[in-house]
Order: sequence, then C-alpha cells, then structure tokens
Amino acid sequence: MNQYPEISVTDGGYRSNKNLNISKKKADTVFMGRSDDVPEKIREECHKARSATEGFIAVAKHWRGMKCSLYKGFSGDRIWSLLCQAAHNLKKFLQLYYKEKLSERSLIKLGLLE
Repeated sequence: MNQYPEISVTDGGYRSNKNLNISKKKADTVFMGRSDDVPEKIREECHKARSATEGFIAVAKHWRGMKCSLYKGFSGDRIWSLLCQAAHNLKKFLQLYYKEKLSERSLIKLGLLE
C-alpha cells in the first residue's frame, strides 16, 4: 500500500498514551476500543470492524501459537500482524488446494496449471 491507513482499529489492550500518540501520527483516526475515540459518524463502522476481526484474532492467538509478538512497538506489531495473516492465508490456500476447491482459472493465474 505504501501508506498508512486512514483508520486504525485495535483492542483496548493496546490502549496507552504512548501507543495512542504514536498511532495518531500515522493514522487519521484511531479506535482503541472506546466509543469516544472516534467521531460518532464512523463509530458504528469501527465497532463492526473490531467485531469482525475478533474471531481471526482468537484463532491466531489460541490455536495457531501467535499469542505474543516477537517484535515490539507499533511497527513491530504491524509486522507481526502481517506475518500472522500471511501464515493464516497460506494455510487456508493449502487446505483449498488439497481439497481441489480452487478454480482452474485461479490455478492458472498462480502458475500451478498450464
């Protein structure tokens, strides 16, 4: 993307003055679990975004061994998050591949079929 997102949604566990100040420099709007973090017009969207990610986070933390970030700080958490997402997507891809549930078009695009 080569840029920071306009809105960042995290859980209350990352709420500290340091994290709030660092992230506000990088994102226009930061939602860290409290409704007063964001303007009322986007509050519902932020709550939905946070709810949608809770399932993924729970699975990654408790079943996939990704509970503690190996990197520290805002940038480190971003790196760890991207690594966790890549691992999750690769696992899902391999599940679909072995069950032969990927379309022929997708396999050709990935170079797995000619």
